[in-house]
Amino acid sequence: MKIFFANPKAQNILLNKKLKKIFNNVISQNNYVLGNENIKFESNLKKYFNIKYALGVNSGTDALKIALKSLNLKKNSEVIIPSLTATATGSAVLESGVKPVIIDVDKTGNMDPAILKKKISTKTKAVIVVHLHGNPANIYEIKKVVKSIPIIEDCAQSMGSSINKKRVGTFGEISCLSFYPTKNLAAIGDGGAIITNNFSLFKKMKLIRQYGWDDKRVSVEQGYNSRLDEVQAAILNLKIKFLNQNNLLRNKIAKKYMKSLKNLPIVFPQTLKNTFHAYHLFVIQIKQRDKLMNYLKSKKIFPSIHYRVPLHKMPTFKKYKGSNMKQSNEMSNKMLSLPIYPELTLSQQTKVINTIKKYFKTK
Repeated sequence: MKIFFANPKAQNILLNKKLKKIFNNVISQNNYVLGNENIKFESNLKKYFNIKYALGVNSGTDALKIALKSLNLKKNSEVIIPSLTATATGSAVLESGVKPVIIDVDKTGNMDPAILKKKISTKTKAVIVVHLHGNPANIYEIKKVVKSIPIIEDCAQSMGSSINKKRVGTFGEISCLSFYPTKNLAAIGDGGAIITNNFSLFKKMKLIRQYGWDDKRVSVEQGYNSRLDEVQAAILNLKIKFLNQNNLLRNKIAKKYMKSLKNLPIVFPQTLKNTFHAYHLFVIQIKQRDKLMNYLKSKKIFPSIHYRVPLHKMPTFKKYKGSNMKQSNEMSNKMLSLPIYPELTLSQQTKVINTIKKYFKTK
């Protein structure tokens, strides 16, 4: 049996009957776009985050684009982002017509507040804080540094993570979520959302989401077509009920990995005090990473790499490098994502652990 780093199919098979019922229910609706399921899901998000406003959108990438557009950034504005992130974070900034300033991370893999402090200037009009792999960034220190500059939290990988029992996504002006099929809260296709406590930003983002239309379908703002469809919203309404318990299962697997592999030359995820890591990914750091990965693949275990090429090394973004990238370079050369998802069986976990141990014995 093959063991993958993520396996959304396993969850969907478990929920097969409920998912089919959901599909049949949606077919019976009169409205397939921005209907009852989307309204219900936005309500579920508001309750989950204890936040005032939520918008379902087409994807996490669109969420970032809409969030940036709502800030009315001028052409020469700069937006500071970390180098260790998905391409979408940087792409959203470029598509907004402003300049990304890419900086290094700390040992958690998240934006380094000390470097951020050095790079903020009068041109800085927003900061995107990514909670990488589900591991909360040092948001309190970041907020001290940025002061009144808007923070957009990129929570694409951190649904359910928290700091001092306060959910990430509730610290910035706007937060962006992704429900890509491998995420902790997963659609069966693309999906995303935006949350905020700011009514004026919410009102503007709601216009942008659908052509800039007002209530009379008159375009009063330049906008997009970025709607969360009713099927995906219905699926997410089902799965959000299991999110917290699934995140606890992810934590249980992560602790098992760390306990079982603690005497090996492996660096485990570095977390801050009083944080809850949702473990969207369980990422170790190891020298000669590719050798271990190839060995695991030969044993039908398929880890992954997030991210082999950091943003500042990509041709599209390298001219926006804004700091020394010592930590990003080191981590990107060593990071390996081991299998982790709630449906990963005990026997599969044991196989992963024993295979890694065997690899080091044969070295």
